[in-house]
Amino acid sequence: MNRRAPVSINSTIGQVNVRWSNRFRALEVHWSDLALVLVVIILVIVGSISGHTDSADQPIDGLAIALGIIGALSLAVSRRFPQVMIGVAATVIFAYLARGYPGGPALLVGPLSMALAGYRASRTVALVGATIMSAAVITGQWIGEGHLGTIAIAGPAWAFTLALAGILLSARTERAAAQRERDEMRRRQAMTDERLNIARDLHDSVAHALATINVQAGVAAHLLDRQPHQAKAALEAIRQASSEVLDELGTMLETLRDHDQGAPRSPTATLGQVPGLIERARADGLTVNYHPEGDVDAVSSSMSTAAFRVIQESLNNVRRHAGTAPVVEISVVADPPHRLAVSVSDDGGRPDGTKAVAPEPGTGLGIIGMTERVESSRGTIEVGPKSSGGGYRVIARWGQGTPA
Repeated sequence: MNRRAPVSINSTIGQVNVRWSNRFRALEVHWSDLALVLVVIILVIVGSISGHTDSADQPIDGLAIALGIIGALSLAVSRRFPQVMIGVAATVIFAYLARGYPGGPALLVGPLSMALAGYRASRTVALVGATIMSAAVITGQWIGEGHLGTIAIAGPAWAFTLALAGILLSARTERAAAQRERDEMRRRQAMTDERLNIARDLHDSVAHALATINVQAGVAAHLLDRQPHQAKAALEAIRQASSEVLDELGTMLETLRDHDQGAPRSPTATLGQVPGLIERARADGLTVNYHPEGDVDAVSSSMSTAAFRVIQESLNNVRRHAGTAPVVEISVVADPPHRLAVSVSDDGGRPDGTKAVAPEPGTGLGIIGMTERVESSRGTIEVGPKSSGGGYRVIARWGQGTPA
């Protein structure tokens, strides 16, 4: 039994601590509030004892000290029950002055309660509290001394001044908190936009590489026995496409990994990389004619990246949906830094042929992502079948540029 006694005592102490902690939480009493109460109580006790004189009409006694302590304790509930704090503080001030006690540290409760009411209570409660406190000071001194002295004259002044100061400080704190919240929302939105851009880049890169791999794998399987040298070229195209997409995936993952360290993040693709994109498309059996006009390297990075993805996704769609040996026309008209137009169209290919591989239909996410990317960079896009001759056409514009 004796061995279990310490455990039981510790358990009881722990339960008591939890009970008091729950009570403080219900009253919204913070440790800073308790610290303020303790400081005021010490000032009341020490100041009253050291300032005690027998020459006063009503010397400070135990009741005066008790009133100061009661007023100090009321400050602890200023967050949850500011009305209670005001009522107790005003009563303490009234009783203290009505008893005829001289000015002392017990009167600190009045100014402190007004400042806390202005900061933590509503404006109405704070101003009504200042009125009640002013009345308590005036009537208290009138009863205690039979006339209005300095304390009664100064009472309304400090009551309303401190209440208004608390109101202004509370408003300033609320504005600062609202600004921090707005900044946090903007930061989160920026992070969300960045993740969305990375997701789009990932989709475009992987879709492009898989489309190339799909086509070249079909070509290699078709030619492996008959023309092994051409099959070797197809396998080399597969190796190059997979290597490029793995490199881009590595760059994206490194960007995500170093996000908190402020790693530089730049667009993963620009119009300057379009020639390489076209070379891979030609290796896949597409006939691609490229017509750049203007300084395509001088347009803004956001437009350049969006334009590259438009061309990339359009070529992917030609691989998936066009017939045999399609012809693609790509036009880029640049008027740096804010005007750009891109047009990608195909003739639909020859319907009387058989592809080496018939890819499964796409999900439509490529066009959705392409549209979102253009619109997010303040551009417009048109996607649909050509009006005549078959095939498909994609037109994206930024500023007032028009495709040739």
